[in-house]
Amino acid sequence: MDRTPFLVGVEGPLAGKRFLVTVAGLRLGRDPENEVHIDDAGVSRQHARVLLHNGAVWVQDAGSRNGLHVNGQRVPDHKQVKEGDRIVLGAHTFTVELVAALERAEPASPAVAPPKPGGAPVMPIALIIGGILLLVGCAGVASALWWASRS
Repeated sequence: MDRTPFLVGVEGPLAGKRFLVTVAGLRLGRDPENEVHIDDAGVSRQHARVLLHNGAVWVQDAGSRNGLHVNGQRVPDHKQVKEGDRIVLGAHTFTVELVAALERAEPASPAVAPPKPGGAPVMPIALIIGGILLLVGCAGVASALWWASRS
């Protein structure tokens, strides 16, 4: 697929929100652990899944009580969807949007963020983690030497 798929909320509290569809998929439902959390009693905890498979976008009902609908038709198990299809879970409607690589490109971020005016320079996370590991290692060596000296 030369364009990247997104699940886009068009009706309901998630209207305007965009979720990247990947091979791993998006879980939709009431459970806060889902990638798309829908806080609505009419939606099951694990209601549906949207995923990328063989270059196509698919929706799959996850055994929900109230069902999954695509373009007004109930989907009892799974169905391939295309750009513009309307996916409905309870009172929430989503659509599939395909975005070309140029449209989604963002400027590359520098490896180290520039310092904020008047603030301290920002350190890359790798240096911070490396420093912490070094301190932990030194503490371990110091402890071993201390215990060895007591013998």
